[in-house]
Amino acid sequence: MTNDPEVLDLPEGLGAPRQISQSIYALLRRHIEKRTFPDGLVLGEAAIAKALDIGRGPARTALEQLAADWLVLRFGGRGLIVSYTGRPVAPVRKDLYEAGLELSQSDRDAFGLSGASDRIYPQVEATISSCVAFGRFAIDRLAMAEHHHISPTLAHVILTRLETVGLVRQDKLRWYADKLTPDQISEYYEIRQLMEPEALKRAYPLLDRNRVIAARDRLKAVMARGDVSPAELNQVERDIHIDIVHACPNVQMVRIIKDSQRSLITTMHTFERYGSTPKMVLAFEEHLAVLEAIVAGDPDEAADALRQHLIRAQASTVPRMIDLPPLDKDRYPPYLLPVESA
Repeated sequence: MTNDPEVLDLPEGLGAPRQISQSIYALLRRHIEKRTFPDGLVLGEAAIAKALDIGRGPARTALEQLAADWLVLRFGGRGLIVSYTGRPVAPVRKDLYEAGLELSQSDRDAFGLSGASDRIYPQVEATISSCVAFGRFAIDRLAMAEHHHISPTLAHVILTRLETVGLVRQDKLRWYADKLTPDQISEYYEIRQLMEPEALKRAYPLLDRNRVIAARDRLKAVMARGDVSPAELNQVERDIHIDIVHACPNVQMVRIIKDSQRSLITTMHTFERYGSTPKMVLAFEEHLAVLEAIVAGDPDEAADALRQHLIRAQASTVPRMIDLPPLDKDRYPPYLLPVESA
């Protein structure tokens, strides 16, 4: 067994200590060379270890290398300091993310954050999506980490992913989830009406007919039973709008469709939270028409049925979003803080 402090500090699942320290060095050097950090930012091993969810040993090695390359200066206090002039400067003590630290996908992979993010992200997305129709919320990153039993670093990674899909945004160092308006929902539905039917036709030659038949039979069973759980409703929506439409070989078309389907995700989770999912059973006949046309080998009819379904969905969904009642405090998590509209 070795007494090397870098090995003892290394979290399980990460690469070799030298590899981790080199990843930290490259990350910090990139930010310094781009002058992303404020002049005078203090870089300490504890702050770096906290920001990247790693041990102090690799952070210490990376700082020593930065100092050896004259990218940071030693100063009277603890740690090292960023100085773009190479001369002493007043120290600035900030959380590294508040100071501008950004992690690329390769950074997240290097520090073992991608896998954990993939596990937690869907839950956070569903939670925030279920609330934004009710108003605007500020997001407390530390409270999110505590609520989901994750590190503040991982909470930041998840918020960054949510920002890339437009569900949250960062403004003056704080995160917000803006209210989803009926007008925005209408615009998303209009995009979907134009693109999803065409995507279905392009996906048709690639579809597994047996899987489509299974989806049709599953839907018939739900309709015959007369009730539906939120999980079953989600599967019914996925069968067409995800599994079939996203099979389109045009990658850019699918990307735009996915962005516009955020309204679908949000309204579904909203209605689950509001407790009114059974009303959506009315759309099952329309879903069945799409699936039956695909099974019958008529993609044009399936596309037209899908278009009519989306037109009717827009007409029924938008008024319901307008008339939503206030959301009780116990219906949203403690890391979401309601913000009064200006």
